Amino acid sequence: MDSFLKESSPVYPIDASWYMPNVPVNAYNEFQKERLNKNAIYFDIDKISDTSSPYPHMLPSVGNFEKHVGKLGISNDSSLLFYDQQGIFSVCRAAWMFEVFGHDPEKLYILNTFPSYKQAFSDPNLVMVVHEMRNTLDHSLVEGPSPHDQSTYKASLDESKVVTYEKLLDLLKQGKIGTEYTLLDARAHDRFTGRVKEPRPGLPSGHVPGAVNTPFSEFLTPDKSFLSTMTITKVANRLGINESKPIIIMCGTGVTACIVRSALILAGFDPARLAVYDGSWTEYGQRAPKELIAEGE
Repeated sequence: MDSFLKESSPVYPIDASWYMPNVPVNAYNEFQKERLNKNAIYFDIDKISDTSSPYPHMLPSVGNFEKHVGKLGISNDSSLLFYDQQGIFSVCRAAWMFEVFGHDPEKLYILNTFPSYKQAFSDPNLVMVVHEMRNTLDHSLVEGPSPHDQSTYKASLDESKVVTYEKLLDLLKQGKIGTEYTLLDARAHDRFTGRVKEPRPGLPSGHVPGAVNTPFSEFLTPDKSFLSTMTITKVANRLGINESKPIIIMCGTGVTACIVRSALILAGFDPARLAVYDGSWTEYGQRAPKELIAEGE
């Protein structure tokens, strides 16, 4: 890790931590207290979004993405290492956003995982720590989200990686979900079936007709790190996920859907055939007609 961060082309660590509204933790405050190193940048998926939308952290416009990312000092040729204080949670959403807006995927990395990284440095019995590695965590208090000078960033939207409500509704009405497209829903099983209420007040329970329930937790270890590539492949096979059709992935608000997407990419799936429904169930549940909301298995 140390040698990776000291490449001739600097790698900027990106803290993409985000907590559910019912979790009493402020991700930015945590960043201010502790970062992967002194070059780390905080990327706020709520702030860098379409704040005019009634739905949470929807993708911003190209211009707004350029403005916010430029203010953070990130340029188009920057290599970015995304990490998350919780493990694997919101980090995949942030990396997907950069991919959607045209950043070179070869320059986008995800740390699996920051808690494990910290644990490795804190355990004096680990041979690699004793022999060569040193704790590079930065605990100095910072006042801003980035230590870097403002840059100029140019973005372009890759629409093939994003599915809108209108697109999904059109596919449904044409009978293409399940026949020509696979729709994966990354929410927990009881939310998918409608056995439990949605965490957002007033949001109906259930799922999109023809969707396949693929809880994001199936691809993670109990400590919120990715399973091995071999195990992810076995999980995908057990859930009946394959590349015979283009895949659309959704969840509650478009965050954990990106975990499933990243996991499938680790298993060798073609990223070009994996799109995310940005508004996910929060948008769909509020906009879709009742006859297009299914419950049960």
